[in-house]
Amino acid sequence: MKKLVVLFILSISFSLGAQEKADRVAVKSGCITYELTGSTKGTKTIWWDSYGDKSYEEIKSTSEIKMFGMVNKEEVHTVTIMIGDKFWSANLLDNTGQKGTMPYYDAAKEIAEDMSDEEVRQLEQQLMDALGGEKLGSETFMGRKCEVMKIMGAKAWVYKGLLLKSEARIMGIEANEIATLFKENMSVPASKFEPLSNINYEEVDQLQGGMF
Repeated sequence: MKKLVVLFILSISFSLGAQEKADRVAVKSGCITYELTGSTKGTKTIWWDSYGDKSYEEIKSTSEIKMFGMVNKEEVHTVTIMIGDKFWSANLLDNTGQKGTMPYYDAAKEIAEDMSDEEVRQLEQQLMDALGGEKLGSETFMGRKCEVMKIMGAKAWVYKGLLLKSEARIMGIEANEIATLFKENMSVPASKFEPLSNINYEEVDQLQGGMF
């Protein structure tokens, strides 16, 4: 969970620094497929459009974590769709899911749009300092110049707000994501962002509000 939070913060900070608009990423549309290795093995595929305002993420994986002499295995097959402040998260193993609205989305977007370049850089540095992170410079991955940083046991390669590679080892748990396919500025069918129709979704607006 820490790795997910850290990588989310990293990609948000880079995407803010990469553009003037308050978009989620600096590439209008595309598709990335990742190979998952380490304690979790499988694949992850992300489609997006409108600079990330519409996104589709599918994860198919198997995890095996050994702790205190015990082995915990877990299978995952999920699809998460986000359009603006709306989300639908589906578990395809039992056809259940959650849907709702992200609180404070509009307010956060307005704040981001009003920030100057200097304020964006200050925010990024404050996030780095608070989490004890460090920038490692830049490297080329998949033919693209990526910003590289290390924080809380995770190392990330980010291109225009998009995570292309990550390596993490936290409390003995190894988790790696490596992009094997990356297409940018492509035409994405509108149907890709339609919520799955065979899922029994639970409304979680109140829960989400409490968490935020």
